Amino acid sequence: MNQRKMTFESENLVVDWLSFNIQGLTGEANLRRIADHLSRYFTPSILMSNGSKMGYVGLRKKYRVSLMEWTGKSWVGSQIIFSGENATYFYKLVKSQKFDWEILKVDQCTLSLGRIDLCFSRSNDFSHTTKLFDTFLVDSRRQIQDHTNTKHIKLEDFLDGRMLKVNRRNNSLHYRVYQRDENVRFELELKHRQTKLVQDYLFANQLAIFEDHLVRQFFRYSGKVLRLDYEYTDWIVDFQRRYQGNLNSQSLVTGYLESQIIKQQEEEERFFHLLQFLSFVKSLRLNPFKDCKKLRIKKQVYFELKFPLSRFVTFTGMQLSNHSDRKKLIGYFKQLHKLDPIVKEFSDGAFRSYVCFPYADCTNPSRKCWVVEVFAAEEFFCFPYPFHLPKSFLISNHKHDLRLKVRLMKSLAVSEREKSLDLEEFFNPINVRNTDLIEIKKTIIHLLREMVENQIVQNQLEIVLKSGNKKEVVIKNLTTLDITRRIKYLNFTENIRNKIDVF
Repeated sequence: MNQRKMTFESENLVVDWLSFNIQGLTGEANLRRIADHLSRYFTPSILMSNGSKMGYVGLRKKYRVSLMEWTGKSWVGSQIIFSGENATYFYKLVKSQKFDWEILKVDQCTLSLGRIDLCFSRSNDFSHTTKLFDTFLVDSRRQIQDHTNTKHIKLEDFLDGRMLKVNRRNNSLHYRVYQRDENVRFELELKHRQTKLVQDYLFANQLAIFEDHLVRQFFRYSGKVLRLDYEYTDWIVDFQRRYQGNLNSQSLVTGYLESQIIKQQEEEERFFHLLQFLSFVKSLRLNPFKDCKKLRIKKQVYFELKFPLSRFVTFTGMQLSNHSDRKKLIGYFKQLHKLDPIVKEFSDGAFRSYVCFPYADCTNPSRKCWVVEVFAAEEFFCFPYPFHLPKSFLISNHKHDLRLKVRLMKSLAVSEREKSLDLEEFFNPINVRNTDLIEIKKTIIHLLREMVENQIVQNQLEIVLKSGNKKEVVIKNLTTLDITRRIKYLNFTENIRNKIDVF
């Protein structure tokens, strides 16, 4: 599970705007107190809601910060704004731990991240022309119109050329592409729901998680709205090649899952239930810093997860027809501690090993509702690849169905885009009547088609026979006659540009 986290520096992203909202904070004295603290690094300017302005006479710091009071009907409070290079410098202070967030925290007031802008600048090369750049913008606009639901796209003329704007300024995501000097700038402005998703990581100085989340969002959105067959977007293509599709929210790439050894039916069931549980955890959309109790054992952090058993049953679509079914499900949570530990290796041969779930409890205190309480390793809550699997993958109807789904999901959990299902290994222990075998083949075809429909894999399938011969088929055209015991592997490709609703 030790995935490489992406950073602003590694992907050449710059923080171009940072603003903070302090709801309930008003009054000259309060703003002056914050400005005094910030004056160590910045030249502050204060604008009160009545129009009066205050500055710091004689202070000549290179970088600036604006403080603004708002006392309108819809919102009362103050904003702290860092723009352009001032935002870049402020974030540098945060990363070097030279800024204390307590400065912005006031009793009875609420601090939040109002807006953050990320920018990528690409230098123009000798092939750049104004006409080529305008064509790129026009074609990108057409792609957005044809392949997304957003209706707010503008091409505006400015002194340095044209600017493509995607979404309104008050949208949670607003995107801009334009020229400045000898560069093309790609800017993503995040507000509202988008900043709420990451602000607790920022305020808790969990910057690795903060940056990793925003880098993925920046490249995912850029790849969605821009044409990738122009030289102006070669940096996006390079990113996708380097990370081989790991950007997608439907990816199952993880070293932990890839390393799981599955030989016996008990191991199959344990692996299948782990994927069920990870899917369920992601569906709760919990913020570990706000919604979960925290437990630290040495250097490892765990978060408490508490939920009604019925909610898990509803999410997975299980049918608990009798007491024994429920007892079997409860037994699964009892087995969580048997999962392989997470192991972190260090360069000098040292290591750290810790269990995924050190504590699990399932009780029925009211005699009406079973409640599950689990402490899970931090990695599961900060997992960068949410398990948005097709619904049918979350429940198994019989042992062959379980074996097939486990192997399909395991085949997805590899770092390469090219995936392989060992059909020979799957069919070897199966000895059933021909009618049952046909049903198994239909299930294989159904699951492959479902992965295509959910844009997890591409529609092309390579069939590798035991003889070594190969043939290409379209998954949507598969029939039971194509699936035979003469097949060694089914090879398919992860869809690097899944359809993600980010508008």
